[in-house]
Amino acid sequence: MRPEQLRALAGPSRSLREIVLDKELAALGDALVNFAYSLALSLSEGRPRGGRLDNRLLSEAFRAAGLREEAPRRMSRHELADAAEALLAYGWLMGMVSLQDLVDAMRKPDIITGLSALLASLAEELRCGPRP
Repeated sequence: MRPEQLRALAGPSRSLREIVLDKELAALGDALVNFAYSLALSLSEGRPRGGRLDNRLLSEAFRAAGLREEAPRRMSRHELADAAEALLAYGWLMGMVSLQDLVDAMRKPDIITGLSALLASLAEELRCGPRP
């Protein structure tokens, strides 16, 4: 698949808030995040593993990245996790983050810190534009 095909899936340029509320991006992000998590587990254990990243970890990473204000009030833990997954999917589709970046973030000693740094970096790039 070509990068332009992936960027087309991300849709037109839009605000950070619109991205984190996109349910279709969240669905793709769920698969992407769980695949990356499975790879991280496999690499850590030295054998193939499958796993699902807990919504609690994703929602805490979203909050730790300072992104809570981008989501409406009264969102559940699950909805905040969806917002994180949507942002990660958008970043991957746009070529702002790689699968390797996701796996590396999940292999850090504190997965929340690893993911929150990645989420904060994506949010900053979307707010300010790409770095030179």
